[in-house]
Amino acid sequence: MKFKAKPTYATLVQAEEDEFGEFDWLKESLDEEGYIHGYYVDGYILGGVEEVTDEYFIPISWCHIDKSTLAAIGGDDGQ
Repeated sequence: MKFKAKPTYATLVQAEEDEFGEFDWLKESLDEEGYIHGYYVDGYILGGVEEVTDEYFIPISWCHIDKSTLAAIGGDDGQ
């Protein structure tokens, strides 16, 4: 199931103060209402899987979210 949520205030402040482009992915990922979309795991929205083995996985991106803004948006059919 896919979810959407707004990043925490602290995350947004970090993104605004970013001088080296480390948060460009976040700025580009936010929709017009300021939500990030992906898979919800323990207070974070994950943006897919970069690598997976029997011992670990590496997400493409992750963002700490404000849990009060979390909402389910649909299935896992690429929408």
